[in-house]
Amino acid sequence: MNLNFAAFALAATAFGVNAETAPTNNLRGQQRELQTNGFHETLGRCSGAMCGMWGDPHMVTCDGLTYDCQGIGIFTLMENHVYNIQANFVDVGAREHVLVQGWGLTKGASITNDIMIQYKPDSSVPVMQFGFGEVEGYEEEVPSEVGCNTWTTFHPVDMGDALDGGRTCEDNLEACRARCDANPDCTQFSYWADCGCHLNNDDAVMRPSNRHWPRALAGTTDSNCGMPVEPITVAGGDGEEANHGTMRNQCPLLMYLDGVLQDLSHINSQTSNNGVEYLYGQYNDDTYVELINKDQVHISQKLDDGEWSEIELRRTGHGPGELWSCHWDVYLCLPASQQTQFEDSTIGLLGTPNGNTQDDWMTRDGASIAVLSSHEDTYNYCVDNWCVSQEDSIMAYHGDSTYDDHKCEGEDHIDISDDTKCILSYDQIKYKCKDFPLTTRYACEIDCCLGGCDHIQEVIDPIEDIIVNQPRNNPETNFEYSDETCEDGDLAGTSTDVCPGSDIVKLLKSKGDEPLPADADVFYDITFGQGTVNFKVANPFGAAAKVFVKHEKESVNNFLDPTCEELDIDAAPCTGDFTLEVACKDYDDIDPFALVTVYFASVAVSPLNEQAVIDRCCEPDEYAPAVGIAEYTFEVQCGCPGGTSS
Repeated sequence: MNLNFAAFALAATAFGVNAETAPTNNLRGQQRELQTNGFHETLGRCSGAMCGMWGDPHMVTCDGLTYDCQGIGIFTLMENHVYNIQANFVDVGAREHVLVQGWGLTKGASITNDIMIQYKPDSSVPVMQFGFGEVEGYEEEVPSEVGCNTWTTFHPVDMGDALDGGRTCEDNLEACRARCDANPDCTQFSYWADCGCHLNNDDAVMRPSNRHWPRALAGTTDSNCGMPVEPITVAGGDGEEANHGTMRNQCPLLMYLDGVLQDLSHINSQTSNNGVEYLYGQYNDDTYVELINKDQVHISQKLDDGEWSEIELRRTGHGPGELWSCHWDVYLCLPASQQTQFEDSTIGLLGTPNGNTQDDWMTRDGASIAVLSSHEDTYNYCVDNWCVSQEDSIMAYHGDSTYDDHKCEGEDHIDISDDTKCILSYDQIKYKCKDFPLTTRYACEIDCCLGGCDHIQEVIDPIEDIIVNQPRNNPETNFEYSDETCEDGDLAGTSTDVCPGSDIVKLLKSKGDEPLPADADVFYDITFGQGTVNFKVANPFGAAAKVFVKHEKESVNNFLDPTCEELDIDAAPCTGDFTLEVACKDYDDIDPFALVTVYFASVAVSPLNEQAVIDRCCEPDEYAPAVGIAEYTFEVQCGCPGGTSS
């Protein structure tokens, strides 16, 4: 891409508004060019230095230096005393690579799929991430072009103006198809990448188009070319398909706060394309996030001196599965009131905002690097200096993916789930680091993997003080801010739910010195059968547990046989989903009941206490010394007192 054109295009899309305008704050107003002489630009409520990136991706530093960074992986976009901003660059896709063959792009091309923003002055502000999920470039047909012939036109090119078949400029292929359908003489049509739409009848002959002209698509009215298609939604797991919002061009919108996916499913680009929705906070809160016109995300933050910083994310691209898929253009403004601090502390791909373009290339230590211009040189500068390590990453990974799926090619990945690569077990590492905020959790896990967790308690206490003494500022939003790690944390059908006013589960005895966590419900989804009681088991501990449930089941001739069932349950508030059926003891003059013994083997159970011994009939594994074992025996009633239940 031409760098002068990149600078012009970025300048042409930078809008500002007066800080005293209405609270829509939609950045409408006169166009303002990106300056190259310091902190004299405006973006929203911010007056200061502007910089940003667009496309695949083209960087424009705050000093006005332009260059391309087409690496693939997680990169540091900007870091200073206010922000740590990282970006996830993904491959543009196999079809796009075919289109640019021969352009000399020796290292490929990429687009921006995720933006992660950590606001340093206030630890109560969550790390924010905005992305599109796993929206990949498909190698097969482009969804909107199914039934079309690519790089194809007609001879003659159209029916001519006399039959209303001459060239018009249409927004998209569907509009061109609709124009043909509305013309009784039209049976064929072609749509060109420069918006040209030409209509034809059966007299025209289809033929290849000139590859030096804009790309052309040709179709007939008896084909699916130009017909509306079902949108492709986010392909990620872990709730992304159900919880994403929808922006223009059917681009999915995912939002994470402190690594937790938020529910944006109420956002639908088809219901309204105008106005403002608040994704976090409200106008004039110290931090608030707006979704504007279903097309832009604006993050506004008031600094400690009362001035505002602004970050604007603009959705662009043609949609999931299309050529030039969904991606972000990013613009940000650093307020002039802290110019000196920004000049002294800012590093990253967007350079140092000090008015000197020649020191905008730098090492991570801030040492200047000579600015070069070839595609390979710019690529090497990006990946050699600004790839984010696993320890420093603040990204929440999509679905079941890990850092290994998103990192730069040359970065090391330590898989802490592989117990053979770490000096501690996976469960120990996750348990030791579970209370760390996301921004430091990965670093904690790597430290524990490589060096053990001996030092962790020395740093967890002040972190807990921050969490307790500076509670999260969570102003009213359009949706509930979730920070649960499991969806099923609230248990239903517990002992007090099933029989209101009665507790039908009684702890009879414990073995080992680990007390059952206070107010813990071990059994839930309790139901009564004919001579049986059914339930699921919850893990009350803060780490994953191997759970053994010893009970009796009914066999032939009404005899009760002992059995033991094994479950794997993640850390609380996660629950198991396997229902156990337990036979009841039925004696004269006594309400039927069942005896259930539950063993928990977990690193959350202190191994320093007296340990229980799992019954041999459970055929337990041999556990490492760090895994503690607790045993609890319960009496579970097989019906409500008086025969009533909720």
